[in-house]
Amino acid sequence: MTFSKALDFRFMLFEYYKELRINETELVILQFIDHLLQKETEFITPDLINLQSNIDIKVIDETMVKLVSKGLIEFTMRDGKMVTSLNPLRKKLQTLFALEYEQNKENDTSEFSSQVEEIYSLIQAKFGRSLSSVELQTINQWFTYGYSVLMIKDAIDETLKKKRYSIRSIDRALLKLATVVDYAEEGSSAQDPGYRKNIKETLDKVSKDIQDEE
Repeated sequence: MTFSKALDFRFMLFEYYKELRINETELVILQFIDHLLQKETEFITPDLINLQSNIDIKVIDETMVKLVSKGLIEFTMRDGKMVTSLNPLRKKLQTLFALEYEQNKENDTSEFSSQVEEIYSLIQAKFGRSLSSVELQTINQWFTYGYSVLMIKDAIDETLKKKRYSIRSIDRALLKLATVVDYAEEGSSAQDPGYRKNIKETLDKVSKDIQDEE
């Protein structure tokens, strides 16, 4: 995964400092180190942090030793000079961010599969037969289009009231139940079958319009 530089270091530090097993004093010291690095101070010492804070210098010194031992900050030689770096901390924050991202994605996929299975089982029970792979694909597409489980169930009930037992009939009922999203300039609607057919072109055009405005 490629991480954008736009990821805010301070936000992630506060978000994940418990997972890093650091206390509030260590958190504050890391903030001061980052602050001094932003001011282009390459070598950060306890004295420099003491000048910027009300923290006892002994506490600062002990805390920095702990942070080095935890692999969150490092002191290295660069161009013959000693420099302070938070790169180890940044890498660990990126790893935690990546793990959370993948977990959320997995949860979303699990929820999607559960919803599809619920609707699949419901329709199969109502129709009294197994559904084909094409019919299952159509059910998948309903969720892709943004239809909720409740809306799909309403469409199923509406279709069965008319004694129609086909996925195509449910699909048509969904189009009627769907919230109309009108595009003033294009004059199109989300209820129009042509809208769904050309949805990629529509999204590409909206994206281009936004970029042109910027």
